[in-house]
Amino acid sequence: MRKIYAYMTQDQKEHAVSLLKEDIKELQQEQSQQEQKGYPRVVRDAIEETIQRYTKDVEYLTNELKK
Repeated sequence: MRKIYAYMTQDQKEHAVSLLKEDIKELQQEQSQQEQKGYPRVVRDAIEETIQRYTKDVEYLTNELKK
């Protein structure tokens, strides 16, 4: 995934997972309110792409922590 993850300690990876999960929750809340806020399509796409990227990062880090 990202090269920076290779240099992180176990504790840093655990902390990164928790931060990414928090960000995903916030982005999902924004996504659920997009109709009310009237976001343009580009913003909606950026939110969706970021959620997907963060989800992949969480999966990668979680797998790394299991090793």
